Amino acid sequence: MKEATLPPEFQSLAGKVQHVQQVSETEYCSSCPNCGDNGHQGRELPDRFRMFLNGGNPRAWCRKCGYFIWADQTDPAKPAPSHAELERWRAEQIEREQARKRSAERALELLQSSALWDRLHDELDGKARSYWTRRGVPEGWQNYWRLGWAHSRNFGGVTCDAAAIPLFGPSWQIQQIKYRLTDDSKGRYRYEVQGLEAPPFYCEPDGDYSGHVVAIEGEIKSMVTFARMGDGKTPIIGMPGTNPGRPTVNLLSKADRVTLVVDPGAKTEGVALAKQIGLGKCWLLVTPVKIDDGILAGDMGKRDIEQMLGSAQKLTNWMRSDNGKR
Repeated sequence: MKEATLPPEFQSLAGKVQHVQQVSETEYCSSCPNCGDNGHQGRELPDRFRMFLNGGNPRAWCRKCGYFIWADQTDPAKPAPSHAELERWRAEQIEREQARKRSAERALELLQSSALWDRLHDELDGKARSYWTRRGVPEGWQNYWRLGWAHSRNFGGVTCDAAAIPLFGPSWQIQQIKYRLTDDSKGRYRYEVQGLEAPPFYCEPDGDYSGHVVAIEGEIKSMVTFARMGDGKTPIIGMPGTNPGRPTVNLLSKADRVTLVVDPGAKTEGVALAKQIGLGKCWLLVTPVKIDDGILAGDMGKRDIEQMLGSAQKLTNWMRSDNGKR
């Protein structure tokens, strides 16, 4: 995606931030001049550093590390803001976040009463079902999980088809709908309701997730693994990346044991996530190829997958053996 030009108020940050995008007439986003994009996961652009031009005194704030500056602070020759100015901005930011949360909660209530996921499921024509089948999700499981399809929908600057993934919580209560765009020129994924923390994908929404849980990086990867195991007895969730947020971390923190399955090259991120969950209960499997690709290429069945999952390493032993350098 082509970068936007920094607004004049923040030109002094040129070379210090990357992936600049214009969100609205009065808001820009980018990586952070303080923490960069440390911890950022997935193929979406980092947008943690928010530059606000409204209100008469442009300012910026990082959602990840909390770094805050007024526009004139980017110029060392300008005086620092007063304590009163900082407190006023913080109060404005708190109200902004509370308003965003209220808006997201109202949107979720509307989603839960809309049965949109059923309408999207009804849009599964032959082409759409073929997409899911090629990804490794048989038709029976497409129906079970109410997977769907959006035809020629506008997703914030790009109009294309998208595979729809309803994210159900316990008792099959809808929590969100995630879209996998067929045109990823402006980002691969979108959510139906903006402003909510991304929930996990429960392969069995009515399942028991208090014992041993397998948590796989990616919703579709978890579907393929669960479907190929076939018996529905292994509690599996799909995580929205290796930095999945509070809903997933809270769920896994309550489990007795967690096997984390992450993509090639994500060892560091997997260890960081395990520390949030509780290192002592975590095993880590870094697959040589993405797990769904490996399952499909090797035509793996239940026994093969169980053997693969069984090769995960207990993190306390692993980190003790090499002093945590892995």
